[in-house]
Amino acid sequence: MKNNKYHTSRRSTPWDNKKELEPIETFIRSNYLEYFDYHHKKVIDTDESIWLNTYTPVACPRCLSTNFKKNGSYESNLQKYYCNNCKKNFNILTGTLFEDHKIPILEWIEYILEIISYESNSAISLNKRNSESTTTYWLHKLFLLLEDYQDDIVLKDKLQIDETFYSVMIKDLFLTKDGKKLRGISKNKFIIGVGIDNHGNKYLKLEGKGKPSISATKEAFISHIEPGSLLIHDKEHSHSVLIKELNLKDESYDSKCLSKLDDKDNPLSEVNNLCFLLKKFLNSHSGFERRDLQNYLNLFSFMVNKPYNKLEKVKILLDKAICNPKTLHYRDFYSKKCDK
Repeated sequence: MKNNKYHTSRRSTPWDNKKELEPIETFIRSNYLEYFDYHHKKVIDTDESIWLNTYTPVACPRCLSTNFKKNGSYESNLQKYYCNNCKKNFNILTGTLFEDHKIPILEWIEYILEIISYESNSAISLNKRNSESTTTYWLHKLFLLLEDYQDDIVLKDKLQIDETFYSVMIKDLFLTKDGKKLRGISKNKFIIGVGIDNHGNKYLKLEGKGKPSISATKEAFISHIEPGSLLIHDKEHSHSVLIKELNLKDESYDSKCLSKLDDKDNPLSEVNNLCFLLKKFLNSHSGFERRDLQNYLNLFSFMVNKPYNKLEKVKILLDKAICNPKTLHYRDFYSKKCDK
């Protein structure tokens, strides 16, 4: 059964098909549409083609042939190309996240600026008068762009690592035979490994559920810490594998003693603050499916790592979307969600 919220026009009102409107309905509808049209331009009414035409395709996105030529322009003034090999037209957006897009890229820029400002999808949908299906789709486009973002992050010189925990969804709670929730660190908690170094590099990795283990800690951090660095940590036993295999120098502190210190005196204050910001971010999306948790961690890592200026982050994402083609079509995305 289809969920209607994924098929409702962003511009619709309750009175679109009503022949005779009451004065108040006319007033609300006309002002709503005026506001909507001002903030939601058509692609052809923006200057995005000027920017996009500065990119030159390396090869045909369909057959990878370099035997192609310019072939006029689309109505939006976007440059069109013709492939002499597969005999098909294409443009710089073919095979990217913006292929056949109906909503201007400008709106996606606004979405990025809000999502990296700790706004929730629901709040963005409400503020921008977008359907939640649109913002959910855009969020997963971001996930796709950032799926390999943390692959090259390496913490070095002087770093702090710790673990923080995040609850499973209520529907997935593991209960005892008496129907009670498990207490403490249990399989009802996801483990998230968090690291930060003195250069401002941050790294976050989902390690599984329950208590930290040597194997999970090793898998999470072994490729993301430079050998010989100084590790500052809280005596978590699983950290020993990193110290041994990466020949790390270490400073360790008792977690119970650390909890009594003010931030200014706490040697793990930076990683603690990062964990605090992470919880703030995840809680703003509290209803999210936990299967997407690592995607949210990748997004958060992008938010808190350099560059810190939000517009520079937008630039990185847009350039990545054009130069590293990946596709996620709206219909395909929601058909997969319905199948789950």
